[in-house]
Amino acid sequence: MKTTIWVLVLLVVVCKSSSAVTVTEADFHFSLEAVKALGALMTGDDAPAEQELQLVEARAAAVCSHPALPQDFRPLCLRTDAGASLARLALVAWHSDACEICESVACTGC
Repeated sequence: MKTTIWVLVLLVVVCKSSSAVTVTEADFHFSLEAVKALGALMTGDDAPAEQELQLVEARAAAVCSHPALPQDFRPLCLRTDAGASLARLALVAWHSDACEICESVACTGC
């Protein structure tokens, strides 16, 4: 009986972890939830995403020093091309519905 319970718990854990959507940028991998949090930091609700995308590289230093930035992005912020990477990730966040159905090549695990 105990063995059956442990096997069921293990299967649930494996299914949950395998169903998570992962976004890849360069050699970094981020959860879709973390990318959405990044996107929320990089835009305001009042500005369209396309307009904000033009300002992202200039704002990379401010975003990287923001206290609400998920810790997953700290190593990315140390790179010299962090602005461009953050811009691409923000684009994925703004169009996350395409990622959830694996329309975007940056997303895996759907």
